[in-house]
Amino acid sequence: MKKISLLILIAFLTFSCSSSDDNDDGQSQTDPIIAKWQFGKVIYTYDDGTQNTNEPTACDLQSSYTFLADNTIELISLIPDNNGGCEVESVNFEYFNWSKIEDGIYRITVKNVGEPEEVDIENVTFESNKMIWTEEFDNPQTNVTKIENYFTRQN
Repeated sequence: MKKISLLILIAFLTFSCSSSDDNDDGQSQTDPIIAKWQFGKVIYTYDDGTQNTNEPTACDLQSSYTFLADNTIELISLIPDNNGGCEVESVNFEYFNWSKIEDGIYRITVKNVGEPEEVDIENVTFESNKMIWTEEFDNPQTNVTKIENYFTRQN
């Protein structure tokens, strides 16, 4: 009887430990996009293979996206003012949301008041404290084939 009780106790402890480990394999991990991201450089690649890099302005460096755990996005966008400084750009979102489609692919949905909803699918990579959004194009009306937007994690 003691052996059976001991076996049952060992089996119970084994299953208890393995099930809590199973929950740690993704369910409790925070998505890497959840953070505050400062705007950075943008690299344009053209159909002839050349690239053009736009470095961030002083206002860009004060602008940010914050991706929240409730799948909303907060945008702080600063633009040049008339005095050589920056001012907050007014945005009028009904909603600005994100969702993860799969690793490295996110859906960004935004609706401005009085305008149709816009949905973008973004290819996203994370490198250390960097996030890179990559969009590739196959549009004969433009010679841009790829745009890479760089962001730096702030928290």
